[in-house]
Amino acid sequence: MIFRSHRGGVYYTPENTMPAFRAALDSRFEQIETDPQFTKDGVIVLMHDSTINRTCRHDDGSVIEKPLHVCDLTYDELLNYDAGIRKGIRFQGTRVPKLEELLQLLDGTDVLLDLDKKIPTEHLDPLLNLVKLYNVNVEFSCADPARIHKIFSVLPDARINYDGKNTEEDLREIAALVPKERLTVWIYLDKPNFSWLTDRDKASPEVCARVKKFAVLGIANVNCPEDVREAMLLGADIIEV
Repeated sequence: MIFRSHRGGVYYTPENTMPAFRAALDSRFEQIETDPQFTKDGVIVLMHDSTINRTCRHDDGSVIEKPLHVCDLTYDELLNYDAGIRKGIRFQGTRVPKLEELLQLLDGTDVLLDLDKKIPTEHLDPLLNLVKLYNVNVEFSCADPARIHKIFSVLPDARINYDGKNTEEDLREIAALVPKERLTVWIYLDKPNFSWLTDRDKASPEVCARVKKFAVLGIANVNCPEDVREAMLLGADIIEV
């Protein structure tokens, strides 16, 4: 069983920050998931939301009232905000990291870095070219064949996290592009916090069995021991916590 750390860690550390990623390494997670996106001046930083307001604060800890989008801020402007204090005073002074900082941290390790699909396919080149500079095991989130083709045009041996349509026909098409050992299909437990998901995204025995015919099975955003046990009973190969 493999465990993946969601955004580096979202419960005890400030998500998508260097303290979270270091904690994930210290806890011996085998995979780390994160969310790259561009600042206004083209720096690739790690942030889940399109705005910084949920996870960042002013340096004095006060809430940022005006919505601030990552794509509207230069990297230097982004550094004016604290990405850690919301999780406690011991994280005060934490800043939104560059993807390159995380690549440097993981360089030469066996940890698999999972990059979510915040950056549109047509703008992937800077991300792919940056990844090529480091000795890091990286896989990319995709929901359609076009994105897979784009990634393979630069990194033909890349691993793929697929979270698109998972009918038998769709999975067969994706499996024709990506070898099973390099393909993980992600679905979710059927829980109230995921009530907005369609049935095809929910981890029923039927869906899980279908996925495992074509790919490694990942079950995402599992957040309590009971749910971990359920994911294991459903045959999950990777569990994201």
